[in-house]
Amino acid sequence: MGTRKKRLTIWSAPPPYLGGKRRLCPLIFREIDKVVPRHRWAGMTFLDAFMGGGSVSLYAKAQGFSVVSTDIAERSIVMGRALIENNRVRLTKEDVLRLAALSNHPPGPIEQNFVPAVFTTRLARLLDRILAIAAETPDTAKAALYRLLAIKVAMQSHPMSEVRKGTAHRLETGEYENITQSCLHHYIDGQRLTQPAKLWAIAERINAGIFYGTGKVIKRSVLEALPEIEADVAYFDPPYPGVMSYEKKYQVIDEILEGTSRPTSPFTAKDGAKMIDHLFEKALHIPVWVLSLGNAVVSLDELEAKMTRLGRQTSAMEIKYQHLAAVATEEKKETNREFLLVGWDSTADIINQ
Repeated sequence: MGTRKKRLTIWSAPPPYLGGKRRLCPLIFREIDKVVPRHRWAGMTFLDAFMGGGSVSLYAKAQGFSVVSTDIAERSIVMGRALIENNRVRLTKEDVLRLAALSNHPPGPIEQNFVPAVFTTRLARLLDRILAIAAETPDTAKAALYRLLAIKVAMQSHPMSEVRKGTAHRLETGEYENITQSCLHHYIDGQRLTQPAKLWAIAERINAGIFYGTGKVIKRSVLEALPEIEADVAYFDPPYPGVMSYEKKYQVIDEILEGTSRPTSPFTAKDGAKMIDHLFEKALHIPVWVLSLGNAVVSLDELEAKMTRLGRQTSAMEIKYQHLAAVATEEKKETNREFLLVGWDSTADIINQ
């Protein structure tokens, strides 16, 4: 199947994710270092309260933290079990050959429900086979790796990783001239993902994110779980108020993994910033908070006030940041900002050691 010439990093492992923070991770952890020195992190617990695509959890694990990650979406839990909890199991070439093997099984749920609107028959059969083998796999880490592979194949087969109804059905009929040129090569490359060599290349990227460390994944609302979670640092990256919801963006992925679409998070509503107060009130036992949020409907001063009201010392910054640069308008690119705030309890033992 050949060898990879390009050096793979942990960032190749998670799928691309709306609102992902991999570019901001060095800055986030630099700010934590100012409050709790880096040399003490190995003995501490880091809570990633909205795991999402998992980049912050993965980075925290690499920095030596014991990581606890929570989310309610199965798409995130799959990633967490494959990369955050798992530190030993990897995908092998034998696994990939088994997944790519031709099958005479009757059509599975993806082929039945998403062809031709979202996937071609060939891709749907591959995805059905991967998920069927995952369901039969007793090792939870290996099963999660299979599911993560299926997610990445599905996303990589669509332009800009947006798995949705569009012009994919024209691949089945051969109407290539009716597919936008900027999208055509993505769709064509996507059909090649059924080849063992292409599938192994994705598996290698996933394997690059597997390394020694301690992690735990909890599928539960963070508002319910927070009072029971003991952590030294809590990172909050909730869905941003007034912007595209994750549930809309990943509707097809959710339907594939959970059999149904997910209800929209209350954090996404225009008044969703009010939910942040509830987060902080339930996290008073955690000495250090870090919050990421966009500037669509709330100001930096308002967010900082939410922390100071609860007795936290704070540090806040505004960062020029492009979330969806490929599709954002020039005005949006110019005005979009990411807010990063750190709040800490100055009386906590970990602050005064």
